[in-house]
Amino acid sequence: MKKLYAVLLAAVLIALGTAVYAAPSGPGETGSPEGGFQGQASHHHPFFAKLGLSQEQKERAREVWSRFHTDVHDLRYGLMEKRVEMRKLFTDPKTDQATLLSKEKELSALREKLMERRAQAMLEWRSILTPEQIQKLDMMPRGRGMSGMGRGRGMM
Repeated sequence: MKKLYAVLLAAVLIALGTAVYAAPSGPGETGSPEGGFQGQASHHHPFFAKLGLSQEQKERAREVWSRFHTDVHDLRYGLMEKRVEMRKLFTDPKTDQATLLSKEKELSALREKLMERRAQAMLEWRSILTPEQIQKLDMMPRGRGMSGMGRGRGMM
């Protein structure tokens, strides 16, 4: 009986330990209510500091990206729905090639709209920066959320 309790206790401790280590530990991390650069709620994001953005620039940048995320919410949802539909059609042996191609064209059109909207937001965000800050972009690490962990030089 003592062995059973010891095993159960070990399992509970492992489960709790895993949950604690898997949880975000601070602002700006995935899952955090404050969100970081992607969520636009954190005013202490290192990306802002590296570019030397003024408070007004930070606020305007947050507005641009907040508006972008609001604008593309339905588009992303539609894209997710089309991916699920495509997966279901692709795994159905009765689906013909024309149907699959048609659904792929719909997916491509949604992806293109999302990319265009992102490009517009990037240009709007870029217009907030000074010429010196724009030059600093080339030295910034690339990657998701502009914090790419040394994946190369430049923003694009």
